[in-house]
Amino acid sequence: MATGTRNVRIFVSEQSFALLVDAMAAFSKKTGKFQTMRMTVQAACSRLKSHRVSRTELEQFLSEYTLAGEIPVWLEVTPAWSSEYDILRERVKEIAGKQGADRIAIPFSIYLAAENNLL
Repeated sequence: MATGTRNVRIFVSEQSFALLVDAMAAFSKKTGKFQTMRMTVQAACSRLKSHRVSRTELEQFLSEYTLAGEIPVWLEVTPAWSSEYDILRERVKEIAGKQGADRIAIPFSIYLAAENNLL
């Protein structure tokens, strides 16, 4: 693993997993090449960096999706995009005011990018 790279492990629900998988498939079709979850989340975070995440958007997402589950998901966050991910993660923590920011931030980044036609 490269210096500064960190692995994030979360456990998600089937509903959250389906959101991630559907986004990977849609992003792969749009770009014309296979996109992994890391590439999809990275693109979402990059495209959301100028988007100001609102409390309403996060509350809407949390009301629509069950997050906690038993499906393990690993995400490799590299220095190339960690700052973009961390900005979103910190905003989620600020709004939600609870632990588990990664479990929220990862599917929320996909949801928000898709809602704003950024993926």
